[in-house]
Amino acid sequence: MKELTLVAHQPEYFPWLGFISKAQLADVYYIVDNVQYMKEHWHNRNKIRKKDGWLWINTPILGKTKILMWPEVRIDNSQPWKRKQLNSIKMCYSGSKYFHEIYTELEEIYSKNYEFLIDFNEQIIKYAFKKFNVKAPIFKTSQLIKEGHNISGAKTDLILNMCKVANANTFIFGQDGKNYIEEDKFNKQNIEYKFQNFHHPIYEQKYLGFESNMSFIDLLFNHGNNSTKILKQI
Repeated sequence: MKELTLVAHQPEYFPWLGFISKAQLADVYYIVDNVQYMKEHWHNRNKIRKKDGWLWINTPILGKTKILMWPEVRIDNSQPWKRKQLNSIKMCYSGSKYFHEIYTELEEIYSKNYEFLIDFNEQIIKYAFKKFNVKAPIFKTSQLIKEGHNISGAKTDLILNMCKVANANTFIFGQDGKNYIEEDKFNKQNIEYKFQNFHHPIYEQKYLGFESNMSFIDLLFNHGNNSTKILKQI
């Protein structure tokens, strides 16, 4: 069997660079959207850089008091979230070296209609992967389930089922994977596992004083096509 590495992650909102760096290691990538949506997490918000630190951009959702699975999460389109986010992005990055290029591309994404959060997040993730030259094919687990594949279970069992569907020999965890991995199950299935060793790059930002862990767009606005090289230098 051909050696294949699977990377899988829930669909983070405007993800940080560690998310993208892990995807660069993949032969195949799964957007894990057959699990529970987490409130007050990275699923509908992330950070962008402003002059005196950072601010949140977030998308309002309906049914905040309910326990929701990812495919159920609807955007509250009664609120002007698109205009607010684009205004915040413009305020923070206008005047940056690559502002016109990146802002125009983001405007195109925002110009479409989105009922479900997963659809917007998916477009942003695919845009990020394109800009950072991630070549792995992308699949949503919810769609794979609809096609009849077994992607059930939790934590280690879920991951092993995903590996079987992808015919993957290796799975790459983030650092948090060390807290829940069941190593014996991987060994029994003869599937290798690795942990991402990510060190955040330090790069020139529009404002003095480096702020780490921003959305990936921070690097793009400041360095454009050089962003991939900067991320791969770590």
